[in-house]
Amino acid sequence: MIGRNKVRVVQESATLQYANGKSMARMTPGSGRFTPLVGFHVEAGKDSDLDMAMQAAKVAQIEIKHQRPGGAEIIRHWHIGERIAFYPVTSGPIAATVAASLSERNVQATAEAGLGMRWGSGERSKMAARGYLDVLVRAGHLRLFQLSVRSRMTDVLLNALLDHGRVCEAADHLVDRSKHPDVVNFHEIALPLGPGNEEEWGKGDTATVVPFMSLHPATIDNEYLRGVWRPDTVHAAALRDWESIQAWATEYASQSEETYQRPVEEYHSNGSDDVL
Repeated sequence: MIGRNKVRVVQESATLQYANGKSMARMTPGSGRFTPLVGFHVEAGKDSDLDMAMQAAKVAQIEIKHQRPGGAEIIRHWHIGERIAFYPVTSGPIAATVAASLSERNVQATAEAGLGMRWGSGERSKMAARGYLDVLVRAGHLRLFQLSVRSRMTDVLLNALLDHGRVCEAADHLVDRSKHPDVVNFHEIALPLGPGNEEEWGKGDTATVVPFMSLHPATIDNEYLRGVWRPDTVHAAALRDWESIQAWATEYASQSEETYQRPVEEYHSNGSDDVL
């Protein structure tokens, strides 16, 4: 039987970004000095519904100076803060490194896991994960956000997700199986992200950056799990959005000429211009 296809709709999402100390911002729009920014932010003024949700959640605005050809451009952003709680909608990484995730054997499985990842000819590696922000979930806003990174920050995001997988596996042994018979999914636990230690990135002229990291504790117990467990609304939204996220991840990977066959040693040869 040939069957009949269902059109797969790729749902739009808001872009969630992280500043690792290389961006300059001022905390009071319109006045004050620009200083190095560390933390998560979303551009303001691009989505009226999102702007209203940010206002309802009492998220402050800041101004970030973006360097453009011909001069700087100052753009307002919603400043989520240095630490966030993020419900990632993915079945999790299928390999421990970016290079392995994008091998010929694993590239399709990575997309099917709901992770956007690519590494085309002449490009830096790029990675993105979609999910929900706890600060807006608590305000009743379940909009999808896309946490996007590139270059060495792809290692950072992958490592955070790998650690989140550790916590989900620990939760498998703590949940009441009469109420939750299935494995604990990634979106069922909030992933806390925040600044790690300062690091020197690059070869030759290095740059000091502050990458984010998973803030899950080493030991997971019932008390901790209760504090990071998802609301029912997040679970329902994740089930609703899952097919769309898989379609997006597949499209994300296909936007490059080649999504694998990049040697590992080249990936780790980052110059000082490769720190963002």
